Amino acid sequence: MVARRAVALCLLVGCVESFLPPRSTRSLQTLALLSRLSPRRVAASDELVDKGAFMAAVDVLMSESAKASGAAPPRPLAEAEAAGEVAYAIGKTTATLPLSEAEGLGLVEATYLVLVSGVTPKLAESGLQVKDTITSVSVEGTDLFESTRAMDMGATAERLTVAIQTAEAKGVAEIGLELNRLVELKFDPSGEL
Repeated sequence: MVARRAVALCLLVGCVESFLPPRSTRSLQTLALLSRLSPRRVAASDELVDKGAFMAAVDVLMSESAKASGAAPPRPLAEAEAAGEVAYAIGKTTATLPLSEAEGLGLVEATYLVLVSGVTPKLAESGLQVKDTITSVSVEGTDLFESTRAMDMGATAERLTVAIQTAEAKGVAEIGLELNRLVELKFDPSGEL
């Protein structure tokens, strides 16, 4: 069962500086080669992913989604922000990934980040949203805590797989996720709160 879930997660993964301008974008990539998981424990970090890279990755995801549906590509987020039409910030939040729903998590690699590209309704209820990036995984009741901050698809998939295997071995029903989320800041032109 552990091997089946690990393989399913790896298959699903293959599917579908602060205020500096974003790095050049590149096409969505399919599943990258799995990198070797470091045996050392990675310490928790309060650092957020790079805002420019995050915005560029979301642009790639939105552009590819528009292309797939035959729609016109959306305006780049950095361009809209530079024009003063909108402002973005990065928020930090947590979610859980129930083991029973692991196969419903879609991930995609886009411009230096792995983004959530699909969630089931149950995953949405547990706190995950499309366009989030997973920055760490953990299993309650164990010392497993692995950073996935700004890792490629292969490294992210491997860490998720290890967390799922650890949770199953310990009889834990879910794994913990720390996420970064790109948040659109809303302005009230009337000045009222």
